[in-house]
Amino acid sequence: EKGDRIFYEMDEAVKNGKYGEIHSVLIIKDSKNIYEKYYNGWTRDSLQQMQSATKSVISTLLGAAIQNGFVESVEDLISEYYEEEFKSISDSDKKNISIKDLLTQRHGLDWKENPWNSPKNNWRKVLESQGDWYHMILETPMDTISGIRFNYSNAAPVLITGLIQKASHLPINEFAEKYLFEPLSIAEVKYWNGNGGPHRNGLALLYLRPRDMAKIGQLYLQNGQWNGVQILPGNYARQATSSQVAEVESNAFYKSYNYGYFWWVDPNIREEIAGIHEKHLNYYLARGAGGQNIIVLPDEKLVAVITAWNLQQPNRVQRIFEDFIIPKVMRVE
Repeated sequence: EKGDRIFYEMDEAVKNGKYGEIHSVLIIKDSKNIYEKYYNGWTRDSLQQMQSATKSVISTLLGAAIQNGFVESVEDLISEYYEEEFKSISDSDKKNISIKDLLTQRHGLDWKENPWNSPKNNWRKVLESQGDWYHMILETPMDTISGIRFNYSNAAPVLITGLIQKASHLPINEFAEKYLFEPLSIAEVKYWNGNGGPHRNGLALLYLRPRDMAKIGQLYLQNGQWNGVQILPGNYARQATSSQVAEVESNAFYKSYNYGYFWWVDPNIREEIAGIHEKHLNYYLARGAGGQNIIVLPDEKLVAVITAWNLQQPNRVQRIFEDFIIPKVMRVE
């Protein structure tokens, strides 16, 4: 059958190293697992370092905080949650930063993360320090008012987890387990222990099994509902995976991505390397360095997870989805 041949070709291409070092490819369609393979010594139970795909889980935790009444709205000002920290902050512009400004990476902070060796790299300074990272980040000067300019950062998700902790009076890992992981039957989780653990490092890095990464995508596909229980508000799930900021990034394979709430939305593949499907498909994804992907194609009720370690060209890993999974779904050559 044509579809099976596409999967065979995908498997061969992965095994032959066309996409670098791949760890797993999973495809769930109509809530059924239709493909699951592991490569390069990885297994079903291997915990994958998610890198910045962790940000999409943090967005999910914020949705759970709203669903459970700890946070009222994404329109809330973060100063309402960081009351103690803001006692020493006089910048009135900073007091206008909303939760939504963080989720859409329009925080307005004068924040730099590249190049790594630059003395101006804010994130490296945070990682190399011990103590209260939340206060340290909040002390960063503004370079514009919030809500205007996209500036991708690790500062924003750390501040989100900090305010969830303050609102819920729970360490972020305990909050995550109670309000997200347990309801989704995610039992195998590893947290990065830098600076004393997730409650102090803002859940900066998470490790999950690929099957459990797929559950995060499936939760959004189901408008925040799992086994009849509303884990996230339906409107939050839709807003988080909708284009909130247009054309925020490009690379060798994609002309642009839009951005939701720590989710990448509606990637626009470069025409000169497309040649696969004529129809423009809307989908959203979590992305992490090395090629960690949770990709959701809502019209087809499909979730794909691809994990890898390809630091030089992580977007090449995503091409597995374009080259094989979409043709399989659309039933084209």
